[in-house]
Amino acid sequence: MRANPKTAALIASAPVVRNAFDRARTAARDTAARLPRNSGPLDKSHLAGVRPTALLVDGGQAKAARRAGRLLRLPRTIDDTAAWAALGALAALVRVVDDGRHRSVVVDAAGPRSVFTRWASRAGFAPLSLNVMRPDVVGTDLDPGTVDMVVRLHPHSATPETIDLDLAHGSAALRHGGVISLTTRLGPADEGSFSVADLRGVIARADEQGLGLIGDVGLVEGQLARRAADSGASYGLALLTFRRR
Repeated sequence: MRANPKTAALIASAPVVRNAFDRARTAARDTAARLPRNSGPLDKSHLAGVRPTALLVDGGQAKAARRAGRLLRLPRTIDDTAAWAALGALAALVRVVDDGRHRSVVVDAAGPRSVFTRWASRAGFAPLSLNVMRPDVVGTDLDPGTVDMVVRLHPHSATPETIDLDLAHGSAALRHGGVISLTTRLGPADEGSFSVADLRGVIARADEQGLGLIGDVGLVEGQLARRAADSGASYGLALLTFRRR
C-alpha cells in the first residue's frame, strides 16, 4: 500500500480519523489476542472474530493478522497485507465452507506459493492451483459446480476492468453454497483501484448474479476509506467474500 507522506499525515492528524484508526487498531489487536494458540488441527474456535469481508485501511491491522498467524503456528510470511487477506479467507474456509472434516475442494487462482495456500495446507486442506478466472478453464480443466471455495488474493488482486469477469468465471466452478474470496486495491481509479462506492456497485452486481456477500463493509472502515480516497492516495485493500446461492 502506498501513500503520499504529506497527505497521509494530514489524514492521520484529523481527530475523527485518528479516533477511528485507534478503534480499528484496537479491534485488530483484540481479535489477534483472543485467538487461542494452536497446538492441533485448526478449527472454528481458532478463527473466531476474523472477518471474511473487510477493508484494510491501517498497517496495524495487517501486522496484527501476521502475528495471529504466528500464534496459530501457520507458515511465516513477511508480507503483512497478504497475511491479513489470507487470514480472512482462511476464516471463511474453516468457519463457513468446511464441515470440520477438512474435505472441502479449494482452488487458489494465485498459485501454489501464495500465503493462503501455505496456510490452508498447514490447516489440513489441499488447495488446488488453477486459475479458474481465466476464460474456458471451467468446463475444460475443471467441471462446473464442483468446487467448495475459490480464492485469489493480494498481490493478485482484481482490477476494475476484470472484477466482474473474475467473479463470473470463478463462481462457475462453485457448487451451490460454495464461496469465492478475492481482494481489490482501494484507491484512485486511475491506479486500478476501487472507491467504497465502487465496491458497493460490485457487491450489488454480484448479488444480481447469485453471489451474496458474507459480512459487510463496516461503517468506520468506510469512513476511513472515503477520507483517504478524497486525498488521492493509494491506501488500502478490500477482502470480499461471496457465497453462491
